[in-house]
Amino acid sequence: MKQFNSKKILFAVLLLATGLYSCKKDNVAEEPQVEPVAGKYANGFFVIGEGSYAQNSGAVSFYHYGADTLSVRAYEKENPGKILSNAAKTSTLQFASIINGSIYLMCKVNGPIVKINEYTLKEEARYVQEASNWRSIIQVDGSRGLVSANDGVYQIDLNTLAVQNKLTSVGALNTGDMWKKDGYVYLLQSNGAKIVSSSNYSLVKSFSNINRGFAQTPNGKVWASTGSRLIAIDNNLDTAGVALPVAVGSFGLDAPTRITASTKENAVFYHSGTAIYKYIDGNAASLSQPFITITESPFMVYGSIRYDKNKDYIVVNGIRGYGAASTVNYLLIYNASTGALVKSIKYGGDGITTDFTKIFFNDLAVFH
Repeated sequence: MKQFNSKKILFAVLLLATGLYSCKKDNVAEEPQVEPVAGKYANGFFVIGEGSYAQNSGAVSFYHYGADTLSVRAYEKENPGKILSNAAKTSTLQFASIINGSIYLMCKVNGPIVKINEYTLKEEARYVQEASNWRSIIQVDGSRGLVSANDGVYQIDLNTLAVQNKLTSVGALNTGDMWKKDGYVYLLQSNGAKIVSSSNYSLVKSFSNINRGFAQTPNGKVWASTGSRLIAIDNNLDTAGVALPVAVGSFGLDAPTRITASTKENAVFYHSGTAIYKYIDGNAASLSQPFITITESPFMVYGSIRYDKNKDYIVVNGIRGYGAASTVNYLLIYNASTGALVKSIKYGGDGITTDFTKIFFNDLAVFH
C-alpha cells in the first residue's frame, strides 16, 4: 500500500511538471513578436528650403516615395517652437548633409548650425554664434568634421557642434562646397579649389581655375568645373577636362554646387535653365543635347538638382517664378538612366496671392 501510494504520488508530480512545462511553452509561443519600427522619415528623402528673408525660416520637408505631395515643414512639426534661422528670420538655410544618423543643417548670415535625427527629425544639438556665415559641413572621421564659412574652414566636433580652430593651411577666404575622398579633403574657395590632407590638413594641391564642385563617380574620380568645362580629378590628383555646350551655373559659394553624379554609372549631371545635361565619362557625344528637358512652363529650377542613389533618380526642385509666383512649387523626379519623368508634383499657393506660408525656396534634396 505504501509502495503503491509512492508510485501514485510520483506519477502525479510528473504529470503536473509536464503540464506546467506545456503551459510555459504555449505561453512563450503566444507572446506577440515585436517588430522593429521603421523611422517615420525613413522611406523617402528630404527637401531643404531656404525660407523667405525676414518672413519665414528655412524648412525641412519630406517626400515619401510614391506619394503625390510633400510633408511640408516636417522639422517644425517635430520641434514645436524651434526655427531654422535666427530670431529675426534674416538668415537662410542653405545646406544640409546626413552623417552618422543625423542631418546637419547650415544657415548663413548669423544663423545656427542645427543637428537633427535622420529618422525622427527631432533636434539633437544647436550651435549659435553671434556673427557667423556658414556654408557646408563634412565628416572627416569619427566625430571630427569640417565646416566652411565666408572666412575659411573650421574644425568642428560633430557630436557637440562645438566649432574649433580655423585651418591655417588654406586662406581665410569665402569657402563653399567640400568633399572627402580617401585621405583627402577637397575645398572650394573664392580663389580656386584646394586639396588638403585629411589627417593633418596640410595643403596638397591647388587649382586656381576651378570654381564649382564637387561630385564623385564610381570610378573614383572627383568632378568639379571651371564653368565652361567639367574637370575630373583622378586618384593621382591629375586632371582632365571636357568642354561643355552650355556653362554650369552658380549662385556663388554660399549655395550648393550644381554638379551631381550617379553612383550607378560614371555619369555627371548639371542643369542650365530647364535643360539637364548628362556627361558619361569618356563620351563627349553624350553632351550633344540635353538629357532631360523640363516641360513645365513657366518654370525655373531653384537651387541644385541632385542624384538619388536609392532609386537612381534625378530630383529637381523648382518654382514658377519670383514674387507671388514663388508660392507655386514643383518637385520633379526623373529616371537617371533613361531620362523619363517618374513623378511631377505641384504644391503651395496659387501664384497670384503673396502667401509667405507657401514660399519655401526649396533648393536641395538630401538622401538617406
